[in-house]
Amino acid sequence: MMFPFLKTAVTNAFTKPSTEKFPNPEDMGAPAYRGRIVFHADRCTDCGNCVKVCAPKAITRTEEPGEGGKYITRAFDLTSCTFCATCADFCEENSIELSQDYHMVATDPKDLIVSGVTFKKDIAGEITCDLDGCIYCGLCMRNCPQKIITVDRKTKTWEIDHSGCVKCGICIGKCPKKVLSFQ
Repeated sequence: MMFPFLKTAVTNAFTKPSTEKFPNPEDMGAPAYRGRIVFHADRCTDCGNCVKVCAPKAITRTEEPGEGGKYITRAFDLTSCTFCATCADFCEENSIELSQDYHMVATDPKDLIVSGVTFKKDIAGEITCDLDGCIYCGLCMRNCPQKIITVDRKTKTWEIDHSGCVKCGICIGKCPKKVLSFQ
């Protein structure tokens, strides 16, 4: 046969193109697909874990002073993101999630930036521990995103480097005896 693709060409001429319904927001990725990042700024405690674990440095944090606190903006650059979901895995408050949305085609790179602003009130006091109730389990130390708490069960000591504390409160939430608090 002289034209081996003639049958395919004729068939395709009378078939609708596969791209006709794109972009269809109802089309989503598979159930475990890691697509566009969704950031819930209202849940963010500003612990900094996401920025630390992001290998391609696709997450940035900026802050602006406000009355009684500061406005913190987190921006996720989807042009640099590898969609590994490590930021979501390390987020204690589940403020970062990856959706099934794979529609990430844009002519302007700004359209591929996901961001959110949260207001963090100033906390005047420092983290303290009521040593009479402390069982020195070390949960506060293991969950501190800044790694500034040291606990020694043998010597029954608890210490914190206040200069490195971001006052996210994760240690307070993890304490089983509820002996940690802001002074």
